[in-house]
Amino acid sequence: IDDFLAGAGSSSSTAERVEAIGLGLGLAGTVLAVGIIVFATMTPRGPMSETRRLLWIAAAAGLAVTIGAALEAAGTAAIVDRSWIDTITDGESPSAMVRLGAGVLVVVGLAIELASMRGVRVDDDVRWEPVSGDVFAIAGVAFCVLSFGFDGHTVTEGPRLVHVALDIVHVTAGGVWFGGVVALVVVARARRGRSSMAPLIIRFSSVATVALVAVAVAGAGMTWLIADGLGDLTGTPWGRRLLAKLALVGVAAAVGGYNHFVVVPKLRHGDAAGEAIARTTLRTEAVLLGAAVVVTVLLVRASTN
Repeated sequence: IDDFLAGAGSSSSTAERVEAIGLGLGLAGTVLAVGIIVFATMTPRGPMSETRRLLWIAAAAGLAVTIGAALEAAGTAAIVDRSWIDTITDGESPSAMVRLGAGVLVVVGLAIELASMRGVRVDDDVRWEPVSGDVFAIAGVAFCVLSFGFDGHTVTEGPRLVHVALDIVHVTAGGVWFGGVVALVVVARARRGRSSMAPLIIRFSSVATVALVAVAVAGAGMTWLIADGLGDLTGTPWGRRLLAKLALVGVAAAVGGYNHFVVVPKLRHGDAAGEAIARTTLRTEAVLLGAAVVVTVLLVRASTN
């Protein structure tokens, strides 16, 4: 990575792009791993092949975190004109350092899990029962979430511990929401109409509602700590990106609300048309939340410049 940046002239713009790409991979991988692991633990009832597919995606998310951390540290190293190793070991990029180790833990833990998976019978279906390897994966996910306490405004604005706590809640709840929606889309595609998605959607609806409330409360708290006034929302790059993120999350929340209050009651009453609607709205919600993750990366970048 250092050689690539040197060959590109180690220009500030190239290094900043590499750093931003690394941060993006780290954030996307974190929220996806969080959501899928929570979903697999709390929600699914179905063939173990579905759970294995979800855990493979979570492992890939952990790999994305690892690669992203390496890229982020390399970008930072080029900006401060130091070696990649020195940047990691000397604390020039503490968030990337934590995510690098955390991503490795997620990958190793889920590799152990996938090699030794077992299921228990629940209502004639199979539910995932975590094994010893998940200690590594769960610890890795926890450190991934914690790492964002070393980024952006979390470091510079408001009481540090309060801001870190709000950030942890925000990232975790956002991951539960986004990763859970992605997991439902993956399971729906795997089933291809062969079996009903209604029980899964109904169960996840309650989890998503709690996650949405937590995202909103924590996000509002962090905004209150950061913004000096309403002018910051329109007069700064950070504020404008925050408004863009709020717009995307707001539309996604409206789609989720439609699922919760309109589609789920149809599913409870056995309305087959409701499941078709849910599949479409879940895909829409996943795309909107994915776009919100991209804007969040730009938001964190704006807060560090």
